[in-house]
Amino acid sequence: MNRPSAVFNKGFLVYLLLVIFFPFILADDYYQSIMVITGLHAIVVIGLCMVMGFSGQISIGQAAFWGIGAYTSAVLTTKFGLPIALGLVSAAIIPGIFAFILARAIAGLNGYYLAMATLAFGYIVQIGISEWEPVTGGANGIIGIPSIPFFGDSELGMYYLVWGMVTLILIFSLNIVNSRVGRAYRAIHKSEVAATSMGVAVRQFKLSAFIVSGMFAGISGGLYSHYMGILDPEPFGIHGSIIFITMVVVGGMTSIWGALIGSIIVKFISEGLVVLGHVIPGLKGDIDTIVFGAILILIVMFMPEGLVPKIRTAYLKYKVHKIRLTQQKTKGEKVA
Repeated sequence: MNRPSAVFNKGFLVYLLLVIFFPFILADDYYQSIMVITGLHAIVVIGLCMVMGFSGQISIGQAAFWGIGAYTSAVLTTKFGLPIALGLVSAAIIPGIFAFILARAIAGLNGYYLAMATLAFGYIVQIGISEWEPVTGGANGIIGIPSIPFFGDSELGMYYLVWGMVTLILIFSLNIVNSRVGRAYRAIHKSEVAATSMGVAVRQFKLSAFIVSGMFAGISGGLYSHYMGILDPEPFGIHGSIIFITMVVVGGMTSIWGALIGSIIVKFISEGLVVLGHVIPGLKGDIDTIVFGAILILIVMFMPEGLVPKIRTAYLKYKVHKIRLTQQKTKGEKVA
């Protein structure tokens, strides 16, 4: 594993301060609610980043794992009366099992075929949720899902619970990608043939990335179900998966921080479109799908590495340029 200093740097401390003091800066339940959903999305997107950005696998069915986690906890706590804690643990384990089965089934696929397989899995899960009415409630969904009694069952309490989980997952993921496992992921992403020749167990590492990604989505889904108190199949279809892909692409697929920042940017764009929809009636409907599609096209065309890696590269170039100027100035002074 990576040394703690590589994770707990100045950037991480800034992140912690922002998370802790955000509810006091914007002490409105509306903004706290937006940040709760943003945090839940960020958990899913960090997992997707592990699959797409590091192990080089294309997944267009991430919302399916999110839905499996959400319905697992909701069903166990509402229909079987199990404790919320057990429901949340199951919400992580069951999607992880589904991810394991899916990854084993499609282990030999790459590129478009892999994308089609994960897309088909997403459709199967959404249809299964919609049609398994005795358990999932079908199109009517599930109501009366118990809330999590964290710091008095308040919006603020849920905010700190969700972002506490985001922080733990962020630390875990940063350590993973900076460890031997992360180096194996990057080797697989660059060339599976080269990675195999160096002794990397390609299938096992790809499988592990898929399982971790599925479990992260399940954790988020379980928290989402108890936060909302009601579930229906709509958020867990292809549209949800496209939003998650947009988040990871905007932030940068090869950056865990990019996944987090991409989640925040896309969520606030989405909320902005909702506000504009109330002002301009023509913007209601599926305008967000059009906007996110356009964003994906523009990012792929002009900034394929994503926002965070682009900023990091620009900053490093600036530092190198500054060092060179200093060196030139020092040489000039010595000559004079």
